[in-house]
Amino acid sequence: PRCVAGFGVVAVSAARAARNAVIPLWATHLGLDAATASLVFGLAGAADLLLFYPSGRLMDRFGRRAVAVPCLTLLGAGFLAISLTREPTAFAAAAVLLGIGNGFGAGIVMTLGADHSPPNARAPFLGLWRSMSDAGMLAGPLLLSGATAAAGLAVGVGSLAVVCGVGAVVFAAVLPRGPGAVADPPPVVVRPR
Repeated sequence: PRCVAGFGVVAVSAARAARNAVIPLWATHLGLDAATASLVFGLAGAADLLLFYPSGRLMDRFGRRAVAVPCLTLLGAGFLAISLTREPTAFAAAAVLLGIGNGFGAGIVMTLGADHSPPNARAPFLGLWRSMSDAGMLAGPLLLSGATAAAGLAVGVGSLAVVCGVGAVVFAAVLPRGPGAVADPPPVVVRPR
């Protein structure tokens, strides 16, 4: 489950990094001026910020799965909605949905890393976990730009919805229901160098 959960973390990080590019790109695609694009970005950021505390409470009360799966589901729905919008109000609503999804998963990457880290190898494990998160932060914008170059911006943004859907399925499969840490990780064999 550790390795598989890491792929969910890659999806979360990819979506978060690409989100910062999608909103201004789609605003330009719709022909919005800079002030309007900034307002939409700010609204999405405000929605994100407002959910930091509630998402932590939900995670503590209902478990990691209760936050991780909806986080990626909402992010995916936001990307899909953006790829289908043609007017500013719908775009702003979809961007706020992205913000809600991102805020809903506040702290999930590091919490899952701490949960899965073996007691006798925390530092190396968390370093690898962070590397997977960073790989996602690289992969999200790379996927967006590659799919956009190949098939257009709507397909590029829609491809991020697919990544989020796959990540939500991964988390639904490997994260247990209920509160508390996801596992009591067993020690791993650490070979001396």
